[in-house]
Amino acid sequence: MAKVSAPSIIVVLLRRPRPPKKYPKEKRSDPFWEFGSFGITGCHGSNLMHPKNSEHLTGKRLAFVQGGDDGFKLVYLTPPVKMTPYADRSEARWTRAGMPFTYGASPLVVSADGESDIPTLLDMISGVNRNGWEGRFASKFRTRKDPLPEEAAEQLLSVYEAARRRARSRKSMLAKTYNQALPCDPAVVDTNREVTYRRLLEIVSGS
Repeated sequence: MAKVSAPSIIVVLLRRPRPPKKYPKEKRSDPFWEFGSFGITGCHGSNLMHPKNSEHLTGKRLAFVQGGDDGFKLVYLTPPVKMTPYADRSEARWTRAGMPFTYGASPLVVSADGESDIPTLLDMISGVNRNGWEGRFASKFRTRKDPLPEEAAEQLLSVYEAARRRARSRKSMLAKTYNQALPCDPAVVDTNREVTYRRLLEIVSGS
């Protein structure tokens, strides 16, 4: 039997919410998990989600990794995405939209002391010239556009799918609201995300 090719997965590093006292208006709306959308706020618009990368991203799967006090966590892996380029950004869309893991229940990508549920990713960053495991990971993946190597992609997919299977009987593992996938609430929690998403869509599409 022919071997099934490894999924083409690109890691997307999501920054953690900034201190509310210094940034009292920050919402941190993107990704719009409920609508299967990422990039419409302009997040990563100068690198990964730049319109010139739309063709490169089409058909890839995006692995969203969220940083926080307990390390970098794998909160969601999309199905293959379709890309829509706009003037200054692009939007990734995917079907079967669902909610991510809560930050606390997400598989561990890397902790400060070098622990990981996906050790092949540790191998990728072991030689990065930065202090600390989290610093090495951020330096490696902050602006990375290339898919993971085959072994790392297969291991990430296996770990993610096993966690999603566990979540079928442990519903508390899945976020009910977008901010539960964050390590802490942003200063402003968006309680009407559909309105926010539709407004941003109108802005970028010029309609």
